[in-house]
Amino acid sequence: MILRRSSGFSLVELMVGMTLALMLATIIGSIYLSGRQTSRVADTMGRMQESARFALQTIEEDIRISGFRGCNSAANLPVNTLNFPTNYANRFDQPLFGYHASGSTWAPLLDSSISALIPAPATGRDVITIKRIYGNGSALTAEMGSTTGTLTVDSNATSTFAKGDFVLVANCDAQAVFQITSSPTAGTLAHAATTAVAPGNATADLGHVFNTDASAYRLINKTYYIAPSARKPNTKLNSLWSYSVPDYTGSGQPQELVEGVDNLVLLYGEDTDGDQAANRYVTADNVGNWSNVVSVRLQVLMETVQDGVAPVTQTYTFNGTSTTAADKRIRSVFTSVITLRNRVM
Repeated sequence: MILRRSSGFSLVELMVGMTLALMLATIIGSIYLSGRQTSRVADTMGRMQESARFALQTIEEDIRISGFRGCNSAANLPVNTLNFPTNYANRFDQPLFGYHASGSTWAPLLDSSISALIPAPATGRDVITIKRIYGNGSALTAEMGSTTGTLTVDSNATSTFAKGDFVLVANCDAQAVFQITSSPTAGTLAHAATTAVAPGNATADLGHVFNTDASAYRLINKTYYIAPSARKPNTKLNSLWSYSVPDYTGSGQPQELVEGVDNLVLLYGEDTDGDQAANRYVTADNVGNWSNVVSVRLQVLMETVQDGVAPVTQTYTFNGTSTTAADKRIRSVFTSVITLRNRVM
């Protein structure tokens, strides 16, 4: 009788094999999770950088065009026919209004129309209001009969304007600001002396007889500020907001522009020797003469929308202060310097 020995794996061999397989699976799993986390961080950082680019470009465009008053923007101040022309919303002699945050207050103090916004500007963050034209100008189609005469533009252009709009009319010699006091029809932009619209015009006299070499432009007050995100409530996430007055609805509405903008600091470049270049950069409360501001240094602190992206809490430096975050969001600082084109022409 021939006895045959059965072949197979011993218990030791099975245990060694299982251990090796487990180690291999652990390594593969670790590589997978590491790659997934790396991809998540890269995607989140990419989104943050795109948000920063959008935030900077949006504010840059408005600052760059501020102070436009026709082809001779730097030389003349517009005749302001509005009632209460020194009120914050009605002033157009100064293209920028800056507010520097200090603790829970701002210097100068925020206008009540800004501090009453919902959501309100977040404390410790700067605020800026920009006075600018909105859209393309509409050329006048006829000469005014007198300084109080009718302003006419092409009838197809009247859809650009609405009752209550602030309007700049300008050529290379003169500029005037008024409010449209009745619905534009047949190309007519009414500028009667009245209080029937707010604030209305104190006078119909524009101080100049404008001809077909002049154009009419809508004017807006546009404010940028930081406030809690309404899209992602209860996340302790801040966003960049804007507030425009007047807008096409007839009254301004706060608009959330981009999430993840945690802080905003603005420094204003003053030209103190008349060479059209900034000699110093100061906060809004230290500007000596706003007529000498020729540039703005804009700095934003961005944070990732998603928490838990960083493996540990991050310590970051913004505006000269180092802070250790209370969460695991990644933060980064972005800076831009914007020249006011209409101040250095």
